[in-house]
Amino acid sequence: MPKLFEYHCWESENSVDAELWHHTHQSVDVLCRLDNPEQVMYRIRFNDGLEYDVFEDELADSPAEYERADYPGKEV
Repeated sequence: MPKLFEYHCWESENSVDAELWHHTHQSVDVLCRLDNPEQVMYRIRFNDGLEYDVFEDELADSPAEYERADYPGKEV
């Protein structure tokens, strides 16, 4: 089930999730839904092989759903 990922946490190189921020607005494969009673989360995989657990609201079906700017250090 392909989706688009958008990072929704602290956008800083000092964030513990900075590597995830670097992957914002990329296509991902959703591997599974996680058993988390507090909030819906999914295990995802990026094209470079990085796997991460993310919140449901960080997954989109199209770029029109993005709420934040792209990672400013993104290579073009």
